[in-house]
Amino acid sequence: MKTNVITKQADDSPGLDEFQLLRLSQAIQGLSSPQLSWASGYLAAISQTQPAHSPVAAIRVTILYASHTGNGRTIAEQLADDASARGLGSRVLSIADFKPRDLAKEQIVILVISTHGEGEVPESAAEFHRFLFSTRAPQLTQLHFSIFALGDSSYAYFCQAGKDIDARLQELGAKRLLARVDADVSFQQQATDWGRAVIQQTSELIPSAASNVVNLSARHNTVRINRDHPYAATVLENRRLTTDDAIADVRHIVLQIDPQVLPYQPGDALGVWHKNDPALVQEIIRAAGLDSEQTVTIDGTSLSLTVALRDRLELTLLHPSVVKNWASISAVEALLDLATETESLRAYAQQRQLIDLLREYPAQPTAQALVDSLQPLQPRLYSIASSQQLRPDEVHLTVSALHYSAHGRAHQGSASGHLVDRLEENDVIGVYLAENKQFRLPENKATPIIMIGAGTGIAPYRAFLQQRQADAASGKNWLIFGNRHFRRDFLYQQDWINLRKAGFLNRVSLAFSRDTTTRAYIQDRLREDGEELYQWLQQGAQLYVCGSIAIEQAVRESIGEIAALYGPADADHAETYIDKLRAQGRYLRDVY
Repeated sequence: MKTNVITKQADDSPGLDEFQLLRLSQAIQGLSSPQLSWASGYLAAISQTQPAHSPVAAIRVTILYASHTGNGRTIAEQLADDASARGLGSRVLSIADFKPRDLAKEQIVILVISTHGEGEVPESAAEFHRFLFSTRAPQLTQLHFSIFALGDSSYAYFCQAGKDIDARLQELGAKRLLARVDADVSFQQQATDWGRAVIQQTSELIPSAASNVVNLSARHNTVRINRDHPYAATVLENRRLTTDDAIADVRHIVLQIDPQVLPYQPGDALGVWHKNDPALVQEIIRAAGLDSEQTVTIDGTSLSLTVALRDRLELTLLHPSVVKNWASISAVEALLDLATETESLRAYAQQRQLIDLLREYPAQPTAQALVDSLQPLQPRLYSIASSQQLRPDEVHLTVSALHYSAHGRAHQGSASGHLVDRLEENDVIGVYLAENKQFRLPENKATPIIMIGAGTGIAPYRAFLQQRQADAASGKNWLIFGNRHFRRDFLYQQDWINLRKAGFLNRVSLAFSRDTTTRAYIQDRLREDGEELYQWLQQGAQLYVCGSIAIEQAVRESIGEIAALYGPADADHAETYIDKLRAQGRYLRDVY
């Protein structure tokens, strides 16, 4: 559901100025219909208890989150609930909905931010980051802040986005409420401890009158669907898209949902909680020389070793910390040496799963020691492949099973294996929405769009074109898609044919790399169609890229070459073309 945004003060308004209207609009952004109704009643009740013309204290605490996975939002919303319980006024916003120049007007800002790629901020924080590190950034001596940085220590630039913003805010004169916290993939306890501490520090800065502050972040008597409280979706369909002789097993999965509880927009992703393969669980138990029914404890809950490994712990993504823990358990000198070499340790972990580690360096720990050495199971994100306007009570996913051989055994991806191989009709699976406001259709329905993707990177474009058709959008649509084989791997081929016939897919460029002796990839099609593509961009088209980091880099390089070839004879133009498109909000990425 799209929240109405207040943009104009009515002639009979009781006196909210433009800035107050903006603040109110930002505060209610993202609330559901029941939450908006509750907020309306709450404000009405306050208006009856305050004397006429009595000023209400300004909102003092702004909580911003920037995370593609939904972890940041969950932490931020819990922090707002904790603030409300202490009588502190707050608002929770995606950093994309916050105007960076308003930092100069804020007194307390609490930021939860993740790091992507090579130390980059999430897409939602790109504008905030550009402003903060520009010459336009003001002095912020009035500002108190605290940062909770989310990251993964298996990457070289661990929590770099949080580190950079923390240093820059201090450089601009802002004062820390607490030292920055750099949280690894197992962040829950750190988030809880930091939340308590930052709320305590904040409460000491806000006068007692703040108890009168209207808190639009409160969620009284509502259940918030998020990472920690997933929605139970029912499987309606699990259909293979690729042919039986295709290398990749790609599925179209349809889940039944309540649209009032789980509203989404094209471009969003769905977080999916999965279970590990039971066969892999038993293989790990045997490799560790343990009994599957032994009792272990996780977060104060007792359960069998089998259930713990199947439902609660990460088995296929091997984290460097797990290798270090196993080195201590096994006491093998070679592994202990490896654990001290950061780069070698990361490379080792990236190339293996837990079962490979246990086979290469056998040991017999206690069941509890094994459990304690592992990381908690993490949900996986999948781009949504449907428009809710077309299918209100459904959400569609495009999932490719990850199967490969390495280190003498067959491997599979944990989540994709569950979804593709073991998920059947009428099964129930836990899901939550991961909003992606930086990968949206243009507001102007006449704007042309260029959609570039390979493999399952085509998923969001199915949602885009369904939405464009439902909206009767007049803007032209161009799909550029790559995969291995036309016959085996042309995902959603019939959908594209129908959209072409209906006039909502104006151009299609295809690259099937294994159909000819000369390999052809997406970037080759971009160069071949470079002149027309450049014309579309010059006419205001928005360009979308969905896929791996490697694909996005190849696309970026190709667009630069096209700009150099068909644009002004100016080296500067080619080098900065993508950056200009990004600054204009016309180069949008959904990469992994």
